[in-house]
Amino acid sequence: MPPAKFEDSEDVKATANSIKIAEELVGNTMASPSDPVQVKKYAPTAMYHLAGPEEEEDDTKETRRSVKTVEQSLKTRFWINAKEKKDYDQKVMEGKISDKELEFKEGKDEDIGADQAEVAEGEAAAKEEAAKAAEAKAAEGKLSEEEKKAAEAVAVAKDQAEQADDGALPPELAAPALAQRRTYQVRI
Repeated sequence: MPPAKFEDSEDVKATANSIKIAEELVGNTMASPSDPVQVKKYAPTAMYHLAGPEEEEDDTKETRRSVKTVEQSLKTRFWINAKEKKDYDQKVMEGKISDKELEFKEGKDEDIGADQAEVAEGEAAAKEEAAKAAEAKAAEGKLSEEEKKAAEAVAVAKDQAEQADDGALPPELAAPALAQRRTYQVRI
């Protein structure tokens, strides 16, 4: 069997012809992108730091809130890229997205697509830290009445969380149950 012959398409031929004509007009050859002399002419591009939530400016926060308001009114999500949408859909299928978020009823500063287990861990850690700080201050005897009530409320919330029933659906059943709830407007 003879070897296959490969020919450039008409577009490639036209581009090569255009480059050849341009080089003849200019009197010089086109620089190669891997040419060390050409590489030295261009400084490396700046490295940009992706700001976290604690570094956001007020304008950025207001823009996020505006987008969230539109999403809630239109009952649709806007995505920066397909990967974000795919990751979010995967979390929905795994049951990691809250009901509140699926119904577009999340708060104005809540992150979209946050894993509820991670959020719960963060909240628990914050409550634990607040409780430790309150206990330390109580040990010093410097708590005001208002601070004592707050410490008691934290302790009660901690007890309730520990006593919460473990009747949650497994992840493989959570997504279909949520879909049914949205379709039939039924509370689970």
